[in-house]
Amino acid sequence: MSILGHPARGRVAALAVLALLLAMLWLGPVSAYLDLVGDGAERLDERALLLQRYQTLASLPAAETPRSTPGSAAVMLPDTPEAQAVAMLQESVKAAASASNVRINSLQVLRSETLATAVKIGVRIRAAGDVAGLARLLFAIEAARPVLYPDNLQIQAHAAAPGTAPEALDFQLDISGFKPGSSS
Repeated sequence: MSILGHPARGRVAALAVLALLLAMLWLGPVSAYLDLVGDGAERLDERALLLQRYQTLASLPAAETPRSTPGSAAVMLPDTPEAQAVAMLQESVKAAASASNVRINSLQVLRSETLATAVKIGVRIRAAGDVAGLARLLFAIEAARPVLYPDNLQIQAHAAAPGTAPEALDFQLDISGFKPGSSS
């Protein structure tokens, strides 16, 4: 004889316990895993749609691509002599540094590079300021019109008293802009 009296009752009880364990397993980790897989599938579908839109935009002929509005700012520096373009770049950098509370210690004009359809003009600044000022300067440079490109950022902290945070940072940054060049 079995514990419950009849052998069939023992089997039914064992099957009920097994069904209960399977139900708890299904409600616990298995359902959480299925939810995770479903969320991942939804994100993949969204990204596939985004990729499809990008591929459609990339395959459009140049005449059908959206144009910028007449009032929008230029992407390149104006087609002026190189000295004037460098001066405009220097003034843009100085204005951004002033607005960001960053002190420019030196400004060096870099050698220009002639590319296929543009001329790359650059300056290198050595400056000092706090972390927030550096962040504001980088944002101002990246948001500037005409478009400016920050590059080769090097940061050095001042030695401070032991146990205190450095007050200012010295940094060096190259900033480039492009002006139309001869397309030969």
